[in-house]
Amino acid sequence: MKQLQHSLKRPSPGVASSMTSLMRASLSTLELGRLRMSVGYGTHRKGRPLSPVEVGALLRKARENDVSLADCAKAVQLHGTSIQRFLRILDLSPDLQHLIDWGSGKDFVGFSAAIEMTKLKDAEDQRALTAAIMTRSLNSKEVRQVTQLRQRSGRSIVECVQEVLQMRPIVVKRYVLVGSVAAEDVEEIRALTQSARDSILAAGIEKIGLKGANGRMGVRFFTLVGDERFDTYVREVGKETIEAQLSNDN
Repeated sequence: MKQLQHSLKRPSPGVASSMTSLMRASLSTLELGRLRMSVGYGTHRKGRPLSPVEVGALLRKARENDVSLADCAKAVQLHGTSIQRFLRILDLSPDLQHLIDWGSGKDFVGFSAAIEMTKLKDAEDQRALTAAIMTRSLNSKEVRQVTQLRQRSGRSIVECVQEVLQMRPIVVKRYVLVGSVAAEDVEEIRALTQSARDSILAAGIEKIGLKGANGRMGVRFFTLVGDERFDTYVREVGKETIEAQLSNDN
């Protein structure tokens, strides 16, 4: 709470006016505080209360209530082009959005890579590229190369990924499992922030002793990404068993 209070302390007159515009757009004090803490310069990934998609959703809410891009940008102290980037990631397929996070990592799609992926308008292309990002650890530069190849050549995402991977001296393979959240838990999960959902999944992974894997949890689905130890475990026990284990332990 002290962090939240600090983020809202003594704004300049112009910023205060823009913050007022956002408040009129039905953003609560808590939502506005989380928004500013999530996009502030120098904010570490672990210190951001909202995911990029959650930031985009709040900004879209403001825009739908006639708050200008300029006021949105001023209130959170960003450039207007940055606001548009957050809005653009909401165009990605909804079943992929829970995988988007700040920075880069092996078990999620980085914000910069997600922005590059928005250039693909077909949902199946987005899913195929997301799978490649997770299994082949593509960075944002490689994602940009894949999308450019896809647009210029018309070849499939798989073919474009293979061409980009050939530029690498070493290829690192990861394994992905997409599981379903128990139907009776969906509404409870829906009410949580992305970080809260991920914490629940991480606790479940640790409790069942699943080695070599990390994950992200959406509302209806969760995604696990891991190394060869994880792949061996999945082959031995099966997807349904892992779903049941995580459901029982969460």
